[in-house]
Amino acid sequence: MEPHIPYEERTKRQPDFIVEYEVDLAEEIKNAKPGQGMRVDFLYDGDDPQVEGVHMIWPEILDESGRVITDTTLGNIPKKGYANMWVLSDERRIYHHERLKVGTKATWWRGGRVAYVTVVKVSALEC
Repeated sequence: MEPHIPYEERTKRQPDFIVEYEVDLAEEIKNAKPGQGMRVDFLYDGDDPQVEGVHMIWPEILDESGRVITDTTLGNIPKKGYANMWVLSDERRIYHHERLKVGTKATWWRGGRVAYVTVVKVSALEC
């Protein structure tokens, strides 16, 4: 597998915010193997994915020292930890800027819940 190239290196900017996560796979995806580079969506706590939708905000998993994990082996991320978050749509940055704050709860979503997350820092998303 190719190593993960940190998004900061690719985009030449800081991550938008940082979350603390805990993987807790929904029954319908219980055999999934979350890994670095996964393309999950972001669902705000209390939102209905059929009504409010999910958002293209991708995680980038960090190791216990706060460095980006480059190993992309499926299932090779800690069950709990921290992740940089990257808003993919420039047009949606203002929406998320207004909605996100430290303590905001959300879910990583891909056909079902992948993990519970809590925002611990808002960084480059600040306008």
